[in-house]
Amino acid sequence: MRIWLPFVLLAACSSGPSKSDATRVFASATTSMASAQSRAVSAAHGGAALNAPAALSLQYSGSCPAGGTVAVNGSYDDSGNGMAAAFDLDTSFTGCKDLTGTLDGDLHWTSTADATGFTSSMTGSLVWSDGQDSASCDFDLHLSVNAAAVSYSGSVCGYNVQDLGH
Repeated sequence: MRIWLPFVLLAACSSGPSKSDATRVFASATTSMASAQSRAVSAAHGGAALNAPAALSLQYSGSCPAGGTVAVNGSYDDSGNGMAAAFDLDTSFTGCKDLTGTLDGDLHWTSTADATGFTSSMTGSLVWSDGQDSASCDFDLHLSVNAAAVSYSGSVCGYNVQDLGH
């Protein structure tokens, strides 16, 4: 019996989420984070129209669309002319449910945009489940857009981000 134990343990180990699951985790995380960012900015200025330029400190905790909570802490800076904005956010999900599943974990999301382009990064770890499938995923994602090119680099759930759309 002792000789079979390593084989049993090896068979019980998962090779990680499928590419399809990684894509669903990424979609769920980005949709949930964008929604949470919008609600955090709105809450930081009392729901009134944002008077630009505006530099906001964000400390927000609220409900997710179908239950659970999301917390956003960080900064948001809008130049006021519609030509530049930046944010640096720590986002924590606790049983955060949306149409695609449930998220738990933390992501750090930064972005800057101006008239010449856009850069963004997302790093951290999430656990996602939809009732049938589940995945634990690390994010190390970087995006850059300018007039000459769009470039992606990094990984989501162990997959090169450039391979997730294929």
